[in-house]
Amino acid sequence: MIRYDLARLAERRKGTVQPLPAIHGSLGAETAYLKALRAMLREMAAETRETIVPLAVAEIAANRAMTKDTDRAWFERLVGLTVRLTMIAEQAVNRILGLEAKRHSETFMATAKRALGVDLSAVVRQEDLGDLLRDAALKNAQLIKGLADDVTKRVSLTVMNAVINGTPAKDLRKELTRQFGLSDRRAKLIARNEIASFNADMNRIRHVQAGVTTYTWRTSADERVRPLHRQLDGKVYKYGEPTGAEDGLPPGKPINCRCIAQGVVKF
Repeated sequence: MIRYDLARLAERRKGTVQPLPAIHGSLGAETAYLKALRAMLREMAAETRETIVPLAVAEIAANRAMTKDTDRAWFERLVGLTVRLTMIAEQAVNRILGLEAKRHSETFMATAKRALGVDLSAVVRQEDLGDLLRDAALKNAQLIKGLADDVTKRVSLTVMNAVINGTPAKDLRKELTRQFGLSDRRAKLIARNEIASFNADMNRIRHVQAGVTTYTWRTSADERVRPLHRQLDGKVYKYGEPTGAEDGLPPGKPINCRCIAQGVVKF
């Protein structure tokens, strides 16, 4: 990574302070991320509905006790399918993050050109975000696997309880629909948080690389902003120092945070 001093390149009057245009996470990236997770959940739901539920309904009708061997046999296909689906989802998310990194780099250079008249094409490279992309890939793989494993456990527990209790087929299907609904809400949270967090990391890396060590906390300025973050709007912090947010985290890092760090160039 090439480090440089944006303030020197811009050559403004000493004592001048110039905020950089804020770069938000892409709604398109968040939507694409959620789409990848939902594709995985949809296939798992189909396997549950078409294979596992009919076996459970037949078992309930016959009033037989479920054995451990039955348990394994029923869920083997779902477990195998889940392994394949998580790999597909991980690949899709990695592509999304790669495109986000490219978009952010291009946007950062464009905003620096617009705000300060500086061409950064010689010092800003996609490879600068390589370590971040690798860390993000590992983190998101764990989140996707965790979501899929949780779904498998929910399905297994719901079906086994239904067989043990002789639950009517209609009620079993209703409960499974509810469980997949909970998983969908978790998928939404993951997609929203991970894109916001990834964008926050890219803002920090690009700012620090350019010698920009301070930033202003900026909210989304709408009714959904939590009271604590509304109080932080406009406050200036240094990278690496705790903020007034939850656990001292920077913008975009607390759960469900849509705030961003607006870099401040000091001449």
